[in-house]
Amino acid sequence: MNITDADIVIETTPASSADDPDRREMLWKTRAEELVGVTRATALVMTAKHEKAAWKARLLYQILGLAIVVLPLSASVASEYAPNEVNSALMLAAGVCAGVSGFLNYGAKSRHHFEYSARWGDLASNIDFELSKSRADRVAADLFLEGLRTRLASMRAAEPPV
Repeated sequence: MNITDADIVIETTPASSADDPDRREMLWKTRAEELVGVTRATALVMTAKHEKAAWKARLLYQILGLAIVVLPLSASVASEYAPNEVNSALMLAAGVCAGVSGFLNYGAKSRHHFEYSARWGDLASNIDFELSKSRADRVAADLFLEGLRTRLASMRAAEPPV
């Protein structure tokens, strides 16, 4: 059996006013634009905060990682020239650094903060894009605000603390 384009019927969803003739779409007014503008400003602040937290976590990850590599190498060199106490102290310090690095997992924290920095930046960009259109060409204000509220709730639920 061959299927042709004529066999495929696509039903489209009618506009909201056709679904419910009594429903009126919320128009873009100054109040809606102000709320979206505040959300945009918050998104830009959160982008910066998450980026700062990501770079801090990455720096700590790199410092601890470097210590985990350098301290045992230093201990092996010290074993030839220094007393055993120095060698033991260097190996203990390497073990502590490895334990802290594994427990606090700065690598994953860094990735998570970079991800949320990008998500907040994307949200601000989407708001900029929508507000750059003329009011008549925008998505209905109530639909945009509801989508924004849902997206904010989803992001806030899983974002790491900054």
